[in-house]
Amino acid sequence: MPFSAIKTIHLLRRFRRRDFSVGDLLDQLGLDRELRRSLVTFLDALVAEGLLKHMRRGRYAVRKPLNLVRGELKRQSAGHAFVVDERADRGGDDLYVASFRLGGAMDGDQVMVLELPGRRGARPEGWVIEVAERRHETVLGYCQKHSRNGQVVFRSEQADLEFEIAAVEDEQALIGQVAVLRIDRYPGGVGTAQHLGAGHVVDVFGEIGSPQVDIRMTAYRQGIPTSFSAAALKEAGEVAVAVTDEQCRQRTDYRHRPFVTIDGEDAKDFDDAVALRRSDEGHWLLQVAIADVSYYVGEGSALDRDARERGTSVYFPGSCIPMLPEILSNGICSLNPDEDRLVVVVEIEFDDRGQRLSMHAGRAVIRSCQRLTYNLVQQLVDGLIDGEAQEPLDPSIVSMLKEMDQLALELRRRRMQRGALDFDLPEADINLDARGLALHIGRRRRLNAHRLIEEFMLAANEAVAEMVLEQCSRGMFRVHDAPDPLSMQAFQQFIAAFNLGINLDADGVSPRELRRLLQEVEGSSIEYTVNRILLRSMKQARYDAENLGHFGLASEAYCHFTSPIRRYPDLVQHRLLMHILSDNAQWRPDQPFAELADQATVAERRAMLAERDIVDLRKCQFMADKIGMRYSGFITSVTAFGFFVELDEYFIEGLVHIRSLSDDYYSYEEEQHRLIGQARRRIFQVGMAVTVELRSVRPVPREIDFVLPDLVDETAAAPRRKGGRYKRRQ
Repeated sequence: MPFSAIKTIHLLRRFRRRDFSVGDLLDQLGLDRELRRSLVTFLDALVAEGLLKHMRRGRYAVRKPLNLVRGELKRQSAGHAFVVDERADRGGDDLYVASFRLGGAMDGDQVMVLELPGRRGARPEGWVIEVAERRHETVLGYCQKHSRNGQVVFRSEQADLEFEIAAVEDEQALIGQVAVLRIDRYPGGVGTAQHLGAGHVVDVFGEIGSPQVDIRMTAYRQGIPTSFSAAALKEAGEVAVAVTDEQCRQRTDYRHRPFVTIDGEDAKDFDDAVALRRSDEGHWLLQVAIADVSYYVGEGSALDRDARERGTSVYFPGSCIPMLPEILSNGICSLNPDEDRLVVVVEIEFDDRGQRLSMHAGRAVIRSCQRLTYNLVQQLVDGLIDGEAQEPLDPSIVSMLKEMDQLALELRRRRMQRGALDFDLPEADINLDARGLALHIGRRRRLNAHRLIEEFMLAANEAVAEMVLEQCSRGMFRVHDAPDPLSMQAFQQFIAAFNLGINLDADGVSPRELRRLLQEVEGSSIEYTVNRILLRSMKQARYDAENLGHFGLASEAYCHFTSPIRRYPDLVQHRLLMHILSDNAQWRPDQPFAELADQATVAERRAMLAERDIVDLRKCQFMADKIGMRYSGFITSVTAFGFFVELDEYFIEGLVHIRSLSDDYYSYEEEQHRLIGQARRRIFQVGMAVTVELRSVRPVPREIDFVLPDLVDETAAAPRRKGGRYKRRQ
């Protein structure tokens, strides 16, 4: 019978009031004498932890209660971990597990943990005795030479986990490669009797540090597929690359209308085009044409299954993991200029004040006459250039763009009046070199041209949502719940420090009240800070089968419809709308709307995490050679462990740890979002301008540390964060 640490613990509890020998345990555990060494090693480890004590004549006695806890292991970047157990529901602390006490356990594993005696007031600690359930069958990591014997081993991203690699044809070629290992034997053991894991390499991503390898690693961690199934690729290859005359005859022909696409300079897939004209009554007639992806991607097809699994395209600086194969997303489904394309057109009639008078939708064929960029449209609308300055533009196109700008302003004005929130926060604008590494990281400018397209897409999405609701009680809606009242109370306390306020009632806060606040701080020095803290106080939008309204947009009904190339919920909504237009409002997808909505929400959030992870990595890589350099910036948030500073020169944020504030003892005042020195009364609060010096960059945990130059202690070591414990809440 093999040695079992769990059985040994259970047996030791029976010796709570009397001492025992190794022989006593061997007999009662039914172990062979050759396992004596393993047992003695384990007992001595328990002595070292203060749970047992040595007695005379080689005997032992139980010194402290032997409490076992089962829970999920949450491994941190620094190697240590926490175990989340049932005590969390009763307000208990998670158990901290040091890296040398993990016993080969991996993130997400269900583990049995022995609670260790600790100092009074210190956080509770534990020791993984056994892994009850394994979460991982494969693991991501690096192939390298073993430091002692020179053998090529696989080292997991999770610190201190090494695996022997099954025989391969060219072992040396694996050195320095990122790979995926299928586990044949898990690492394990307790105390000093630990052993390496073992497995065989099933996929090689490429060299460590390659930008494309970085992306594959992030996608793997988030469970995002990076390749399409053979069946999906076969179906994609069978799709026609051009629109036929027969297809055009079956649709409304809008190829004579001046549709244009307006996107960023680096866009490759164009799923929306717009056109605007005046009706005979003098009203605006806005036409929003959306690629008819549902025509090419049949429900239940291999393409559909792959798209559903992805849920969304994932966009990284300089690259993308598409929801659909590129032969579709960049080809027949993309509204490329001067090419016939199958679309669904939503036509909305507005009066001069931007009020919607009517709408209808249907399948059509268009031919985009121009591929425009946001920058070009902004210059044309502002009159900085004319249609002849670059590629010649028909004067009627320029005139239409100026009309579009007027309509967009009216639509935006109406949205703001009803209380819609518009968080004008910057995004990272990352300029890459040929290798894919960052040359510069600035702030992306948000132009009125961006808002023009945003308003038109919002109008189309709202119109489609209301059309669906007229016929169906369920669908694929984009909903946004009202913020939690407690969050709003905390936000109210925060803005009170700036002599600002919001009115709260029994139901919480209205979007119009928050809109009033945002208008009040617009253009001020605290605009960015208030916008950012308010956004963090809000709930995340999600998909739902029922229409629950959209708080942030102050909309009674909203859906995603305008991006079926890159979002699966939009594709589902297209199918539903087409069935409604065909008098089949009772249509239901092959999977319930509620399940599809939940899956889409999960996919969206994992994509957001992946995109943020790569942006943060590029920021770390960009700053890696700038240690010791000084920058001006401002404090974006304050926590009990320090404050975060965003630089003026670059769109980069890092932490000034409280341990580096050596001039005083600082206490955290949560309601005021500030740190204050107890002796000198120096204050660090949100929005405050500071000068910082770059102290350290750690790309793996995506951490950047700053210090204040006037407080730098040249003899002090660089501050180190306690793993993920001090990570900022996203």
